[in-house]
Formats: sequence, C-alpha cells, structure tokens
Amino acid sequence: MDGERQCYFNGTIMKGRPNKMFKVQRLKKIIFEKPYLFFLIYSFFIMLFFTQTSPFFAINEWVDSNAFFTVGKGMANGLAPYKDLFEQKGPLLYGFHAIAYCISHTTFFGVYLLESIAMFVNLLLSFKISRLYLAWMPSVVVSLFLPLLILNTSVFGLGDSAEEFSIPFLLTFLYILLKHFKQNSESTFKWSFYIINGVLVGCIFWIKYTLVGAWIGFYLALLFILIGKKAWKELVNAIVFTFAGLLLSSIPWFIYFGIHHAIKELIDVYIKFNLITYASQTSVPVKLVNSALIFGRAFNSILEIKIMFIIGMIDFMFTWKYFQNKNQKWLLFSTVVFLILGVYFGGRDYSYYFLIITPFGLFGLIATGHFIQRSVKQIDLLNKCNWFTLFIIALTSFVLCFGYNSLITYSKLYNKAPIPQQTFAKIMDQEPHPTLLNYGALDGGFYLAADIVPNVRYFESQNIDYKLYPENMDEQNRYIKEGKIQFVVVRLLSPIPLDQVHIPNISDHYRLVSQQDQLIGGATTYRYLLYKKVK
Repeated sequence: MDGERQCYFNGTIMKGRPNKMFKVQRLKKIIFEKPYLFFLIYSFFIMLFFTQTSPFFAINEWVDSNAFFTVGKGMANGLAPYKDLFEQKGPLLYGFHAIAYCISHTTFFGVYLLESIAMFVNLLLSFKISRLYLAWMPSVVVSLFLPLLILNTSVFGLGDSAEEFSIPFLLTFLYILLKHFKQNSESTFKWSFYIINGVLVGCIFWIKYTLVGAWIGFYLALLFILIGKKAWKELVNAIVFTFAGLLLSSIPWFIYFGIHHAIKELIDVYIKFNLITYASQTSVPVKLVNSALIFGRAFNSILEIKIMFIIGMIDFMFTWKYFQNKNQKWLLFSTVVFLILGVYFGGRDYSYYFLIITPFGLFGLIATGHFIQRSVKQIDLLNKCNWFTLFIIALTSFVLCFGYNSLITYSKLYNKAPIPQQTFAKIMDQEPHPTLLNYGALDGGFYLAADIVPNVRYFESQNIDYKLYPENMDEQNRYIKEGKIQFVVVRLLSPIPLDQVHIPNISDHYRLVSQQDQLIGGATTYRYLLYKKVK
C-alpha cells in the first residue's frame, strides 16, 4: 500500500506506518516501565482509609477543614474571603475547596479527590528525586514508603490541612534543586529555575505564608554565595526572574480581590491579623528559643520520622554521594533550617505543623536505599520492573500505615448512627432558605451538612483570646440580638445542664429545637445545641 511499511514488533509483522510501532513501544514503556499509573491508583486507594475526607467517613471532624470548605463554598457563590467571610488561611487553599464544593456540595468527596491527587504528585516527585541517585526498583520502593511518614496521624491529623496541600510544591522545589545539583557543580541556575521557584513560593504564600521558610533559607544562602563570588549578574537574574514568577502566581489573586473590592481586607486579615494577633507577641530571641523547643517536642514524638530525618541529613550533609561542592550542601541545609524556623517562629504549637517537615524524611529513605543498592551484587536486577514484588511492597506499606493511622475506626464502617450535623441538617432543610450561625466555636461542619452559605461575616469563632480580638464574638452576639440568622448551633465542651448555658439575648428570638452529643476522635464528647428563630 502507498506510504505503508511492514514492521516487526516482538516477532510480529505489523502493517502500517513506522511511527505506529514506536507509539506502541512508547505506550508499553509508559505502562510497564514508568510507575505513574501504579502511583495514581495506589494514591486514590490508600487515601480511602487514611483521611476523613474519604467517602468512608460521614464528615471530617476537624474544624479547620470544615472552615476551609465553608469559605470555598462562599467563593463559589460569589463571596470574598476576609471581606465577606472571616478566616485567616490563604486564598489558594480556599480556592482548592471551592473546586471541591463544585464536585460535591454536602460531602468532602471533592477534597478527597484533591488529597489523592496531591498524594500522587508526592509519590511521583519522590520517585523522580530518588532516581537521581538510585536504580529503578529502589526508587519505586522509596516512594511507596513515603506515605508511612506523611500519613502518621501525629502530624497528618484528620487530613485536609494547608501543610498537606503544600507538600507537592515543596517536593517540586526539592526535585528541581537536587536535579540541578546532580547535573551542575556551579551555584548558578537557569532563568527558568528562578521563574518556577517564584511560582512555587507564590503558591505556598497564598496557601499559608509561614511555610515559605524553605525558599527564604535557599535565597539567603544563595545571596551570600553570589556576593562572595561577586556574581552580580547571577544575583540580578535570581531577583528579577524569581519576582516575575511570584507575580505570575499572585496577579490572579490581586485581580480577584480587586474585582470584589477586598484588597484591603486581604491585607488586614491574611497579613496583619496573622502577624499581629494570631502569632505570639514576644521578642525575637524568645521566639527563636520557643521555635527550638516546639520543634524539639514534635521531632522527638515521632520515632520513625526522627530516624529517617537524622539518617538522611547525616548522609546528605557528611558524605559526597549527592553533592559536588560545599555550596550545594549549604543551600540545602539552609532550606531545611529556615523551613523549620518559619513553621514554629509564630510560637504556636499544633501537631500538624510538623507535617510540612516530613518530606525531608525522604532523604533517609534514599540513604537507606543507597545502602541496600550497594549491597546488591546483581545491579541489573534493580533496574528491572518486577510488578509482583512491587505489589507486595505496596501492600506492606499500606498495612504498616494502619500502625500509625487508625482513622478508619471512626468511619461509617464502624459507626452507623447519624451524627449531629446530619440530624440538624434535616431540621434546617425543612425551611426554604435557612441561614445559620456557628456560635462560639470553629466550624463544626453544619454549613456543609445543610449546604448553607453563611450570610454573616463572622460565621464562626476563631481561636483567639477575646481581649486580643473582641470584634469576632461581639459581632456574633449582635447577630443573635438582632435575629439576623434563622438557626444557631452552639457547641458545649461537655454535656452540662441547659440552665448553665449563657448566651446573650438568645432567649429573645430563639428556642432550643434539638440537641445531640458527638464523640470526637474517640476521646472528647461535645454536646451540640440547635436553636431556631421563633420571633
């Protein structure tokens, strides 16, 4: 036939154009030699069991996750964070939850999908980083064991944190940095490196800006190195192109908040409120000491992460298997130190803060893989794909995760009774256009269950002392006094008698219509009260 050839592929004659043979070969290589599809399936599978956003769970019990979803819901319905809904995390995090809300209005299924994609990216980047130093098989094994570090409930919590969604950006930075170190001995980078870095730091900044410490450390070390070399052109390139990347990831948000006339609120809440009100107000030396103390407590509480972190840092810092000169070591060391400092400098001590540091345990896994690889005489075996072996290793990693994460015991598989959020939602759904106030506490998931978009700015109460920021509770009390909402949900820290519940002016417009207890995390029992406006 005109324009066709007979091609041989695995002993079979193939009729058609020659490029068809190469397409088949390429497809075979992608499926059977690259573990991407395997990582994708594995990520969606394991996240079913280890995050409360999974379909296996009725709700995510973590108040922060519910708050993120409520603000994301508001964004999807035309409200602006900070101006219309008061919360203090970054707009990109709320943007993720706006996408999740569009997937499912009354469940966390959309968040589960995003978390699974994030885990897939983590595994993929871990594989690529490992391949810089290890053969194919050890690199896949290292990637499959990374979830053991990330999904530990001591740091992972219930899932859906800002730190969790920041890990893929951090691993991307580590990959392009270590790839450069592997291929170049000089401390000079291409302009594209700085552009990508600027985009990455911008994304992290708009998720939670206290997590940008890794980039601060990198650029501080780079600054001293370039000044020492008098590499002024390289220094200018670093500044200009990084700033260009930062602008690329920031301009959309300034446009968004400009359209909503909310740039002032963006600055006042996301920047000033977090810096002045939310963070502890102590001297810099005290903050440094506190950072060391808080990090030390978190670090010593998780044995497996501590071991991998120490092994990795020793192997990377005190050997020459991974770097070509001291400047490369200083760049990585400064990145690690300043990330830790940025996380804990504010003085707050939440267990999930440590989650963003867990990716550095990857260095320990690589060091272990490197040791095993050197012990294997038939190195060719390590570059061959053995899917049965990988399946066994993946299954082993999956089973071991249960030793560090037992969230599945709080799922619908074990608990069949309706939760307060579902009970109250049925009551509120009887009204044509119900409005709701989550009074005196962070978001308990009632906006989610009833699919209600808040009609007041202070839809929840932040974890801030009243003396530091009285406006939050003063406004919530005003909403009740003026009867601005139809339903009010109140959370009691313990099942106390109703005559001991004191909410200003609640009896003027509202009456109690339902109450129900809820066991959170298998340890704490809250009593929720639902009030309905009657006049």
